[in-house]
Amino acid sequence: MKETKTYYNPINGEYASILKTSDETGGEYSFLEVSLKSGGGNPLHYHTRFSEEFHAVKGNLGVVYNKKKLYLKPGEHFLVPPHHIHRFFNDNDEEIIFRVRLLKGQPDFENFIKVLFGLVRDGKTFSKNQIPKNPFHAAILYKWGDTHPASPFFKVLKPFANITYSIAQKLGIDKKLIAQYCS
Repeated sequence: MKETKTYYNPINGEYASILKTSDETGGEYSFLEVSLKSGGGNPLHYHTRFSEEFHAVKGNLGVVYNKKKLYLKPGEHFLVPPHHIHRFFNDNDEEIIFRVRLLKGQPDFENFIKVLFGLVRDGKTFSKNQIPKNPFHAAILYKWGDTHPASPFFKVLKPFANITYSIAQKLGIDKKLIAQYCS
């Protein structure tokens, strides 16, 4: 039986474990478990390459979808299709646990989690926004995570992020991040 590794993000108190990788499911899905402290969550965003299926395990998981707040109780689940703006959050007094299945499998997103949490841990991001200080790192994570902030400002930055990502690849920065945080 394989050992599951857990990654910690000290900024938002989030723990994430990759329970099944895309490789393990033949590319069908990636499966993660997240523990989120009170007040934790992420900003509104959308994905273009995958659906995100949330499964509440412990506590009530908050999900914003189509400008509506939903609360999933343990045993309930909710599917967010690609291109739909959403976020998850914990406005409970206690930690919550939920699982998320990314359909189809997302090896790049798996690396996104490992690298982002590592950069946060190493103090290489700006404050609670968790944006990497290094623009090459930011562009790589933007591409890997396929996590598009729901802000018009970021739509303007997208072409620059794509150019920066291409340069980062040519410089081998993506491979250095994988070697440092994903081994």
